[in-house]
Order: sequence, then C-alpha cells, then structure tokens
Amino acid sequence: MTRLIASMKDKIKFVPILLLIFITFWLRLVNLGYSDYYGDEIKAMWLPERHQSAIEFLYDQKKGPIEFLVTYLVKFRDPDYSNEFLLRLPFTLAGILGIFFFYRLVELHFGKKIALYATLLLSINGIFVGLMRIAQYQSFVILFSILTLYAFSLALLQERWKYTGIYTGVICWTAALLTHYDGIFIAPFALYLLYRWCRANNDLPLQRRIMHIAIPFVLSALVIGIYFVPYMLSISSSTKIYWAERIAGEGIPDIERSSSFLNFQIYNPVLGVYVYLALGVLSLPKVKRTLPVILWFALPWIVLEGIIFDPGTHIYTYLLPATILVAFGLETLERILEKILVNVLGIIWGKRLNLAWLALLFGSLAFISHWIFVDHTPEYPFEQKRIIFWTLGGPYGDYKTWLYGFPYYRGWEAIGEYVTSSEGKWYYYTNEHTSISDFYVHYGHSVVNAGQYVYILHPQSFIGSDGVKEKASYWQTHYPPVKIFEIDGKVVAEVYEMPPGELEAIQEAGY
Repeated sequence: MTRLIASMKDKIKFVPILLLIFITFWLRLVNLGYSDYYGDEIKAMWLPERHQSAIEFLYDQKKGPIEFLVTYLVKFRDPDYSNEFLLRLPFTLAGILGIFFFYRLVELHFGKKIALYATLLLSINGIFVGLMRIAQYQSFVILFSILTLYAFSLALLQERWKYTGIYTGVICWTAALLTHYDGIFIAPFALYLLYRWCRANNDLPLQRRIMHIAIPFVLSALVIGIYFVPYMLSISSSTKIYWAERIAGEGIPDIERSSSFLNFQIYNPVLGVYVYLALGVLSLPKVKRTLPVILWFALPWIVLEGIIFDPGTHIYTYLLPATILVAFGLETLERILEKILVNVLGIIWGKRLNLAWLALLFGSLAFISHWIFVDHTPEYPFEQKRIIFWTLGGPYGDYKTWLYGFPYYRGWEAIGEYVTSSEGKWYYYTNEHTSISDFYVHYGHSVVNAGQYVYILHPQSFIGSDGVKEKASYWQTHYPPVKIFEIDGKVVAEVYEMPPGELEAIQEAGY
C-alpha cells in the first residue's frame, strides 16, 4: 500500500508538466490556419520582385535573413502560400521549442517550481501566444536566444559541456541576430554566464579561457559582418524611412504613438496586467538572487521604453525575463499565504488551498488566452466580445495598435477570386491594409482608377466607412453592394461597383 501511494505521488508530480505541455500546444496549434494572413506575415514571405536576385531580395528587407529562408523552404511545399496553416507551422513549432528550452534554462538556475511558474506564465501570456501563431521572426528569436543562454548555462554547470556549450551558445546567438536585432537584448544574462564561466574555470590559464571565448565570438562577428556590412551599405530608402518612423517617430503624428501598456492589455485583457505588476513587486525581496534576470529585463526595457519611439510588440524581449521575476513574486505570495493559513489561522489544508488558487489563477489566464486567440465567435479584438461582466474588443480609439495572431477571417481568397473575375476592371480600392488585400487581389490599388470598392467590416486597419476616400464613401452611401460575403451567417465584406475617375467628373457625367 505504501509503495502504491508513493507511486501515485510520483505520477502526480508530472501532472503540472503535462498540463503545461497541453496548454502550450493547444493555444498555439488549434485553429492555427483559421485566419487570413496578417500584413507582416506577407512581408515575411519569399516574394522577390521580377528579375530580383536572392541576395538583392534579402538586402531589401528590414531585418536578418532567417525568417525569409524559412518561408523560402515552405515555398517548396506551397509555392503560392495558399495554405496559411503550413506557412505558420514552422514558426509555431519554433516557439513551442523555445518554451521547452525556457523551462530547462530556468530550472537549471532557479529550480523546478520557479521554472514551472515562469514557463506557465510564458505559455499563456497573450503576447507570446499571438506572436507564436503567425509567420514572423519572433518565435525564432526566442528559440535561438533561449538556446544561447541554455548552452552557456550548460558550459557553466556541466563538465562535458565546458567548451562545447560556449561554441554552441555563440552559434545560436549568431542565429538570433541573423533573425532580428532583438537578439542583442539577452546580452546582460549571456555576459553574466560567461563571466561566471571564467570565474568557475580559474584553474585554466587566463589566456586559454580568453581563447575559448574569443575564437567563437570572432568567427560570429565575421559571419554577421559578411551579411550586415554589405546590407548596411546597400540599405534601401524604404528601410531607412521605416527605421526613422519606429526609432525616432519621424513622419508619425503624436496621436499614433504606440502604448506598451495598451498593447499588453489588448493581448492580456481583464486582469493580466495587474497580475504581472503586483507579482513583479512581490519579487523585489528576491533581488539578490534575481539580479542577473533584472539586468536582462532592464536593457530592452530602457531601450524600448526610453529610446525607441514606437516599441510595438518588441516588448516581448523584456517580457521574457519578466515572467521569471513574476514567478518569484508568485512563489513569495504562495509562501505568505501558506504562513497565514497554516500558522495564523490554523487551517491544516493551507497547502491545498494554495494549490487551489494557483490552479484557478493559471486556469483563468489560460482560458482568457483560449477565448481571445483560439475561439473566434466573435473575433476579438476586431469585434466586441463579452466575458462574465467584461465587454472587450472593438476599435481602440486613436492609439496605434499592433495586432498579430488574433482570429481574423474575411474570406479574402473568395473576395480575390470575385474581384479579379470581373472583366475590364484592373484596379480596386479597399479600407483594409493594402499589404493584405494586394496578396489576395492581383490588381492595382487606386481609388481613382478603381472599378470596385471592397469594404471590409472590422478590418485590421480599423478604418470604417468614414475613414476612406470620398469617392468610395460616396458609392457606399448612395448605392447597394453588388456582392456580399458572409461567414457563418455574418456579413464580413461588401463589394461596390464604381466607375473609374475622379468623383466630381463622375458626378458631372450623370452617375
């Protein structure tokens, strides 16, 4: 009987890990192919211009080459990128692997409990769910960054990885930087691990220790330089304009400034932001133990919130270490409540009550992520959605928001087929982002020359009927649509016929 109980206890220990695995896969893979492409997913595709070479195409981008090499490989299986699930799958799997190695990394340094709490927080955080449900670089940056820190940690803590871990870590860090510049933000924790490695191996001559660190970093610098030096010398004007807008805010009205607090709330509605803030404060007593993580958090936070005009969803770079700090706050709160329940109130079931509220907390946050990313009835945040007594979603005022990974299906394949099947109409106009519509509609985009106006209800652009060009607005208010598109009984798009030309000339002609 004793052996049976002991065996059951051993098996119960795996339940939280199994739940973590289930939640991670569920939130990222279920309905992965439901949504139409987001604009930046289309920008990540391998779609060079006619007569443009591969290197010219890569140098025309705003970041490193790895995400484009991934989509290039997908192209062998799906040449026209018609399968949204297939294009997103390698990025989602990279994100899932990143979560696995994140658990291993945190476990190495802070133990199983902090690793479980931090990884659960990472897995259910809407920022990471959303970014891992799209075809974009973030998942690979996270994977390679975590692998870098994990390899350096193995070099520090395990004899058989003493040298191999350094070289492996540098290779992974190089891959992270060749994916996106965000890879630099792990520097504080990476340098901390390398410093500890040098201290731990002081039995080796200093020259030999320096050699084992310098050689892989010099080789890494050469590889990065081979790509980025010509890249910087041939940088396109569109990339310079984009960087000026994002970094310095040049050409962007103040009203469009991105709010990181608002971005976090959109991806983690209801109580998410308050949970993070409260538990982050509770982690402060552990500052001596968490100092390297705090430094890791501080670098991207200072750069993105203090220097960069529009950080957007790049805040994931400091939310990654933030989950570890929040996990420490959660452990602190757990111990405080246990002392109150057991020692002060004399409740013998204090530990089980702790488990109950922890399960409720993680379960609630996981459900909210399911509710806004997996479920699509209706499609948050483009449409309003209600949970208990909260009504969430809909346009977010005058703020510029960065939305990725949320359910969004307007049937653009069918819209594209309809518009392009109309003879004699070679231009169209829409209230949706043209990066999206142009992928599905192979016509030119121009309100003056357009023969058709495609009006999308609840578009990603958040532009309604009052935000379009006067000609399109006039036709929408004075004429009925020639085609209505419905999904599950809900109108998602309308197409209006309108003659090419300026509105005034058309009106004078008697239309």
